[in-house]
Amino acid sequence: MTIVTAATLLFGSLIALVAAIYCFKPDLIIRQANQTNRRAPVLLLFALPIRPRGGQLTIRQVRSTGLGLFLLSAWFLLVAIASLIRF
Repeated sequence: MTIVTAATLLFGSLIALVAAIYCFKPDLIIRQANQTNRRAPVLLLFALPIRPRGGQLTIRQVRSTGLGLFLLSAWFLLVAIASLIRF
């Protein structure tokens, strides 16, 4: 059980790190996504649900994705902490 708890804690922490980039550095994501060449941007390769509107990403789309990732990471961290308390 401790291996699963550690994996859940690690996964929640990684998602929180990605969410911090999406929330606090949206210009980095937007600059990469709105490049003139149309190959896949480096930070968007993990298939996050951002769909460009009219061919351009907006700051609002990136920040809302970051907030969703923060909620997802909070759930994973809450599950990991609850399983640690139970033991």
